[in-house]
Parts: sequence; C-alpha cells; structure tokens
Amino acid sequence: MPKKTPSPAPEKSRAPAAPSAGIDTARLAAELLAALRGDKRSRPGFSRYLGYASNIAQRWETGLAAPSAATFFSICSRLRLDVPGALRAFLRRDAPWLRGATSDTLPAALLRELRGRARLGAVAERTPYHRSSVSRWLDGSRQPSLPELLCLIDALSGRTLDFVSSFVDPARLPSVARRWEELVLARELAYAHPLSHAVLRALELDAYRAGGHRDAGFIPRALGMAPGEVERALALLEQSGQVKRSRRGYEVHPRVVDTGADPERARGVKLGWAELAVQRLRGGAPGQCGYNLFAISRADLRRLHEIQLAFVREMQTLIAGSKGNECVGLYCSQLIDLGVADQNVFGAKARLE
Repeated sequence: MPKKTPSPAPEKSRAPAAPSAGIDTARLAAELLAALRGDKRSRPGFSRYLGYASNIAQRWETGLAAPSAATFFSICSRLRLDVPGALRAFLRRDAPWLRGATSDTLPAALLRELRGRARLGAVAERTPYHRSSVSRWLDGSRQPSLPELLCLIDALSGRTLDFVSSFVDPARLPSVARRWEELVLARELAYAHPLSHAVLRALELDAYRAGGHRDAGFIPRALGMAPGEVERALALLEQSGQVKRSRRGYEVHPRVVDTGADPERARGVKLGWAELAVQRLRGGAPGQCGYNLFAISRADLRRLHEIQLAFVREMQTLIAGSKGNECVGLYCSQLIDLGVADQNVFGAKARLE
C-alpha cells in the first residue's frame, strides 16, 4: 500500500477491452473499485484510508486513471478481504503458489496459472496488446493495470465476471449486470439440459452459417441427436438469451459458461457428457479413446494432475483461436486414484476443470 505522497503511483490510462469479450474493462474496473469503496465512504475519505494524499479514488472511478493489478490486490487486503480465498474460489482449486504470495506477485502468478502451456503468441492474439507487453506481464517484470488484468483474464479463461464475482456481486455493476444475469441463466440451462450446449456449438459451424440453417436436419445429423431434442434445446437457448432467431437461422451470442460454481451439479454435467461418450463408444463411433493403468508415487500423481490442467487450458486457447468451425468435438478425461477415500491423493475436492 503506497505511503502518503502528493504523486501516488501507479496510474494508467484507460485500457481497451478485449475484442472477444464485448466488455469495456476500463469501465468495469472503475465500477469494481467504486463497489469496493461502497456507499459509506466518500472518494476523498477512501483515498485517505488507502494512504493517498490526493483524491485518487476520483480519478479511478471516473476512468481518468487506473491502479495497477498489484495495487488492486493491496486495496482488497486493506479492506480485509481474503484475497487468496477469493482466488481459490475463482480458480476452484488451492493452487500452491497462493501460499506466501504477495500483492506484487499475485498478478503474474494468476496469469501464468490461467495460461498453462498456451503459446505466448496465441495469448497475445486474443488481446489488443502487443506481444512484448503480454510477455512482461506474464513473467512479472511489469505490472498490468487493473483493466489490463481483466482483459487478460478474459483472453486466458473467458471468466472475467467470475473473477469479479469473487470480490463483489457483478449485479451491482451497471456495465455488466445484464451480462451477469444472462450468464447465471446460461449456467442453469447447462446444468439442467447439458445437450443444449452441443446444439449451441453446432450453430457456430461454418456449414450452418453457409446454408445449413435452411436444412431442418442439419443439426441432428451434425450431432447425432433426435430432431425433437434439437428443437427443445433451441427453444431453451432462445429463452436464456444465448441465441436469437433471424433470417439466417439462429445467431449465437457467445459466452463462456463455466459450470464449476456448483460442484454437485457440475458433477452431474460431467457424468452426462462421460455417459454420452461411452454411448458413442459402444456404438462404434470413431474417436480417440484409451487408458493407462499404472503404479506411481503420490507426488507424481498430483503432478500429472497439474500437467492435465495445463493441457486443458492450452486446449481451450487452441479452440478459441481455431480459424474454422467444421465439426463439434467432445473431450472427456478422467485421472483417478483408485485408492479408498481416506487414502485418495485427490480427496473430495480434487477435480479436473
């Protein structure tokens, strides 16, 4: 936390939003800081509380400047928010680097966690920033501003609103309140009707946009689903605001719908997709499927878990950057300790994202 000085550091000008997100991250950062301040503190009073001589809160909340990501985490700590706990909730796991991390080291560590093994170039392409800037933010040699951090989180995970929700309720932030409401509805649909998301992906296929929308049997054939199932899924997707009917069929309003917020219901979704994979395998459908049964140390089994998490993130980056939508794929994986519950390496909380 900075000392009282006439020229508080670090400030940055407004940052552009991630093109894929449709979120003005500079405005979102300003609203997030205002929500943290709350209604009981004035801007000058909040600035003094944080240790600034100037009314820096005024500049932050009007978008004239932005704190660094490290300063944001310091502010949260100053407000007695459990920053490591918030990040555990966002990541949905207890990352080892959270132990002993400081406000200065948290931004780079968080970004590296989300990056996994994704190529730097692929990450930079999903942001409006130069590759060299992204590289310095990832290696910690330079601090991103809070808007830049929000943009990078979206580029790496698509879960900016989940990050924000770990600190404040996004429903309180005018620029994203509607988007958050739609995300909550979309998650509910993913829990209750998982196959609707397969239909959503089929609507993104190039062949559908090129003329497949005129063929009522296009989506059932693309997914191996019954026409009635597809019709029901389309109706539910339209109700949740994820698709809109137009002259060219259904238009998709893309968003990342992470179902890990409710572990029990998320388990049901995973079981559903795993059962679909087994069903297709039993039917002789082609695809990559195999297994490896092995003896290994507990530490190395945990390491395999970390490697698989990194692979999943790299896979997500590859999917996001794919230049064509020609088919709908399903990835299912299991990494399990066959030991009984009280000896299991992963325990009750371990899971793959």
